[in-house]
Amino acid sequence: MRWTHRICLLFALLGVAFLAAWPYLPALQKEWTHLKAAWAQVQAGDFPEPSTAAKGPPAETPVAPAPRNRQVATPHSTTEAENDGQDPDAFLAEARRRARENPESAMLWLQSESTGGKRLRGMLEVVALWAAEDSESALLWLESNAQGIARFETLHSGIELWAERSPERAAEWVDGMANDGSKAAAAESLAATWAQADPQLAAEWVRGLAPGPIRRQAAAAMTETWARQDPQAASVWALTEAEFNGNTELLQIAVESYTEQDPTAAEAFLREMAAATDATAVLASHIKARASLDPSAAAAWLESIPASDPIDSPENARHLMQVWAESDSIAASEWLSRQPAGPQRDAAIEGFSETIQSFEPAAAATWASAIADPRRRVSRLREHITEWSRNDPQAAAEWIQTAELAPALRTELADQVGLD
Repeated sequence: MRWTHRICLLFALLGVAFLAAWPYLPALQKEWTHLKAAWAQVQAGDFPEPSTAAKGPPAETPVAPAPRNRQVATPHSTTEAENDGQDPDAFLAEARRRARENPESAMLWLQSESTGGKRLRGMLEVVALWAAEDSESALLWLESNAQGIARFETLHSGIELWAERSPERAAEWVDGMANDGSKAAAAESLAATWAQADPQLAAEWVRGLAPGPIRRQAAAAMTETWARQDPQAASVWALTEAEFNGNTELLQIAVESYTEQDPTAAEAFLREMAAATDATAVLASHIKARASLDPSAAAAWLESIPASDPIDSPENARHLMQVWAESDSIAASEWLSRQPAGPQRDAAIEGFSETIQSFEPAAAATWASAIADPRRRVSRLREHITEWSRNDPQAAAEWIQTAELAPALRTELADQVGLD
């Protein structure tokens, strides 16, 4: 009787449990289906990618690992403001505030508070304010106290500001500076700024400077600025410098700018000049400037020059190719291959070979060996093989052994690269 009671009680409990689970049977059936499918995937070794569409965030969001391709920071990747925790704009604003109160004190503060580029930027800000009120005092302080690159840059800035208002006084101050690199930088800045307003007075001042690097740098800066405004006047002045002082560099600067602005007028100026003096170096500047503008047009222009023209020379083709081969070696080589044998073709080949030797040494050597003039051919090959053997002696040696060369020349070139 006791066992019968227990069995009845068990069935009663099972019935109650079944009635309680009855509403959830569809969901339980679905979960059972998913469980069987998952177990089948496990047995088959087929593991799907985790779904990113799961609802709800995970209990704890994982932290992404740091990238492993990080590089060592360069000096430019971390700004000075990050190093010292100071906003660069706030730093410059503070420098300007101190400059308005006491510029000399502001300079001392900059030297004690900062280094490198931030100090230089601050000093330039102070110089701009100080020189606007008292350029002489600002420059005097800079000359006596500034060091390194800050000395050059701030002196340049101060002189430029002073020259815009009173170039004569700035010139007197520069004349009194010690003869060193700082004076050269100041003179260069003054000459360039002065030439924008009054190139004739600037030229007179430059002419009065003592011969040497300071005068040379100032004259070049003034000529370059003047030529952009009035290339003919600048060229005439530079011509007188070349005649009296033997300095053709200024004339080359002026003529190059003249050619870029008006090639025809520059050509006429050259013809007049060539009738009275040697214009070889200046003519080279003119041709290179024309080639930079349009090399094929420059080539056609050279071909149209008659032999009786004072500016005609076989070397003109060399200067053309020095520019053309660098900008478009394919077009330059095609033009070169069409040229008839003679001095002009030899000069053009030499210019072409010189230009491409660092890019295509084998092609440069092959072209050099095509020069008809024996002395010019040997000279070009010697120079090229010497340079080539420094960078790639094995390739140079292989070319010497396989190229069509005279036996004596092959032996000489082989000795240059150390072949047995």
